[in-house]
Amino acid sequence: MPLALEDVAIAFQNCNGEAKWSLKEYLKSLDKNKQQYETGFVVDKAYNYILTDIECLLSKAILNICAADLLIKNGFFSWGFVTSYYANFFLAQSINRLYLNFFTWINSSVICSYSNYIEQELKVQAYNKSSDTHQREFQTFFENSRIFREQKGIDRYWNIGIRQFDMANSKGESGLRNFINYEITSESFDELNLDENKFNQIVRTNQTSPFNSPKEQASQYKNYARNNIKLAISRLRVSTYILNFLAVKNLEYRSYFERKMKMRIQAIESKYPHLSDWILDFFKSWLVFNSELITESDVIQL
Repeated sequence: MPLALEDVAIAFQNCNGEAKWSLKEYLKSLDKNKQQYETGFVVDKAYNYILTDIECLLSKAILNICAADLLIKNGFFSWGFVTSYYANFFLAQSINRLYLNFFTWINSSVICSYSNYIEQELKVQAYNKSSDTHQREFQTFFENSRIFREQKGIDRYWNIGIRQFDMANSKGESGLRNFINYEITSESFDELNLDENKFNQIVRTNQTSPFNSPKEQASQYKNYARNNIKLAISRLRVSTYILNFLAVKNLEYRSYFERKMKMRIQAIESKYPHLSDWILDFFKSWLVFNSELITESDVIQL
């Protein structure tokens, strides 16, 4: 069953996000054999490794948002979509880890889920079902977030972020990424074939925030990258909101959270001066500790 926000905060109590190892490195150090992974086993006191993973995934997502913005503003729409896709994928991974229901890779695919989150117990078991690993990660994200779909969300960005990409149709986000990146077809990487006026119109559209555009305009010319970066920004809101929730509840993590978020903003401003203002504004609003962000009414109970 998906965890509510209060449960997530309880699960990560006394974690600071500064473990020396990733969860994968920690699990490898246990030297479990194939049979033990297939049967499954429980480890305790591993949640700080998970929180450290989440922090790394957040940085990867932020960098991919910055890169996607630069690409689509300069006419590289196809690779801009692939890049924004990875921002979404890393955010889905980070949020799944916050909910303590996620996948990792230890010689093969492994599923991890909470056993007793109050005692920081984690069940680890091999996952041998054959499927698209990226699509599986997204499906897990949608399952983990389902408790919020029928209830009042935190804000409009949260409500957008927990839903599927509405331009992917039956392909799904990973299927659309595969089609654009791997299929040999005139429909992908078609920037050179676009009419110059249409090309320039898309470039102009990509200079502004997709949140301020009517849906029909945003969908024009199947501008997947622009709409996908909108989704990544929304999922960034979900991830940073939950992390801020943890920081409010957890004094040990708060110190790291404040320091790390401040470092991220300083690095973004100094290293990426051409980042769109609308994205930088979101970063400045969400990559910061806000003790007043969360009230009792924000805590959604199961």
